[in-house]
Amino acid sequence: MNKSLIPSKEIPHPLLNLQGQERKKFVIRSIFITTSMTLFIYVIFPNYYILESSITQSSVSVLDLFGFQSRVFVYEDSFQDVSSLDRFLIKLYDPTRATYPAISMDTASGRSNYLIVRACTGMQAGGLLLGLIWATPATLHDRIRSSYVMLISLYIGNILRIAAQIGMTLVLINYFDLEYETAWSYAHDWTGKPIGFFGTIAFTVLIEVRNVRILDTITVWVDFVIGAKPKTVVAKS
Repeated sequence: MNKSLIPSKEIPHPLLNLQGQERKKFVIRSIFITTSMTLFIYVIFPNYYILESSITQSSVSVLDLFGFQSRVFVYEDSFQDVSSLDRFLIKLYDPTRATYPAISMDTASGRSNYLIVRACTGMQAGGLLLGLIWATPATLHDRIRSSYVMLISLYIGNILRIAAQIGMTLVLINYFDLEYETAWSYAHDWTGKPIGFFGTIAFTVLIEVRNVRILDTITVWVDFVIGAKPKTVVAKS
């Protein structure tokens, strides 16, 4: 790696000074690294059961903490009780698996089950952010520190998200007499977009403050695609 591209106090954004062939080579290399890591971590990686199970157990602990009666069980591979979306995700990510961790909750209208699959782990964002971290010029120490801080934050945040969405679903069913599908749509689909948006901002800040300028990498990509000329960033005196 060209050490001149690593941020310093004197030049905090050296990537933005790249021009010509240097910028083109960086764009190609960084996109390749980011894409390869994202695909390997989220798509190619063979089994997410341990992570899924850990998230399931931790989410149940959070639900129990707030007074929700929940239990963990192992879901056997029978598609008849699974929503069309979950069925699609199962076939897409782990078509050969037979069991999944799941959470069971009793509601006023009966029992509801929540299957935890690969898409529930948050690692689609985790894989992309890891790819950006390791595609962006920085010291090894800063990259490692950014990686584990981001992953730990993602893990904790995802547990809280799952527990909150399941808890919200139960509240909507028990106290507002909504059907399960409608309640889950409000709790999961409607809240998922803002949670994802603000979560991405939070994770980006956690990475940026550790001197891994992933936003500079994205800026170089965008400028290269639209043909914008780089602006020279003057070193601080």
